[in-house]
Amino acid sequence: MEEKKENILDLRVIVPMLLKKWKLYAACMAGAIVFSLIFVFTIPRYYECQIMLAPEASNGGMSSILSSFGFGETQETNDAISPNLYPDLMQSKDFIVSLFPVEVTTLDGTVNTTYYDYLQEHSKSSWYGSLIGKVKKMLESKEDQTDTSGASGKTYSPSFLLTEKQHDIVEAIAGKIKYNYDKKTGVVTVTVTDFDPLVCALIADTISSRLQDFILDYRTKKARNDLNYSQLIYNQTKAEYEESNDRYVAAVDANWDIINETAKAQLEALNNEKTMKHQTFSTAAQKLQAAKAKLQEATPVTTILQGASVPQKPAGPKRVLITIALMLLASTICTIYLVATDKTGKA
Repeated sequence: MEEKKENILDLRVIVPMLLKKWKLYAACMAGAIVFSLIFVFTIPRYYECQIMLAPEASNGGMSSILSSFGFGETQETNDAISPNLYPDLMQSKDFIVSLFPVEVTTLDGTVNTTYYDYLQEHSKSSWYGSLIGKVKKMLESKEDQTDTSGASGKTYSPSFLLTEKQHDIVEAIAGKIKYNYDKKTGVVTVTVTDFDPLVCALIADTISSRLQDFILDYRTKKARNDLNYSQLIYNQTKAEYEESNDRYVAAVDANWDIINETAKAQLEALNNEKTMKHQTFSTAAQKLQAAKAKLQEATPVTTILQGASVPQKPAGPKRVLITIALMLLASTICTIYLVATDKTGKA
């Protein structure tokens, strides 16, 4: 029982002992403040730009109404790719690689280049990030610097065969872009992070446009194919009708003064053919108009709830919070050390 009591920390003994070591605490706090200042000011400030889109739902009906009140999720849809898969789609390599050639400009106007070149040559980084990059570059083999052409000289898709540098840029972009889909409200939120506020806003605006184009292209793909087919049939039937009508008119002009059964039979046959072609042409015209209406109906309306804008204040790093956290860590380590050495001294 006496051994157990000795292991119990007595605050009435520990607190006075710690107060006597206030100089050590002051030194620890000063060291923590100096270290935190050096640490946080070597981390470049970053900015965030957020956009919010509300794609038009394709399922509609009672399920959408219930979902808007939080009683269910909009899972029933005719789309193979539902809105809750948009974040995964936008994080795909194909989409990220398509951002490589996007033209960006820094806020101070000193850099005007592609997004790929900006991240590779002009993007800021902390001192430890630069050190890791230099070490990685030194260890980089020559094989990593080869192009993406095969033995026959055929150039493959960049997302199909990436070099080591391109793969690193893809991972960097993926880390800078965050997506979220709210199943209850149907709102897609995209947050882009970058060290330059203007680059941050430009990439966010590009992603917003690309996402809207994708939704439009996917939702209207079948309707556009149907419209193209209906237009083709319309053009063919129109040409056939006009040709049949021209033959009938030419036959009437050539036989207007001839009254015999043969001429009557030929004119009647041409007239029947013209009537049949006209009916086919009229049906094709109706289907063309229906296809146009269907395309208009299938075209989604994407509402931009919050567009891209250049952020005015940095989103981080939170220098004050980092400093406080390091001070608390230093005080905790100091307290543990004093308690441990005091118990060891007593032993």
